[in-house]
Amino acid sequence: MIGHSNAKRILEIAAAGGHNVLLIGPPVCGKSLLSETFPSILPPLTLDHQFEVMSIYQLSGVSLPIINQPPFRSPHHSSSAVSLIGGGTNPKPGEVSSS
Repeated sequence: MIGHSNAKRILEIAAAGGHNVLLIGPPVCGKSLLSETFPSILPPLTLDHQFEVMSIYQLSGVSLPIINQPPFRSPHHSSSAVSLIGGGTNPKPGEVSSS
């Protein structure tokens, strides 16, 4: 990835320290590209975190093989509160739970 040196540095620090990141900016400035590549610099999940991620996916009704990398979720900007947080008539975890 060319450019965005400050943003890349911030993402490296966040990955090393286990911090959350919120990317804000105008359209087409590279937020999605940076966020899609962010999981590639994260350390592999520990066994406990793998079980935690897999249990959330099982609650959602999705069966996946064992994953070693943290999941990347990209909800649409018009997603409802229920799809983001969870709940509904047949309660399921939301996007916030899956990441």
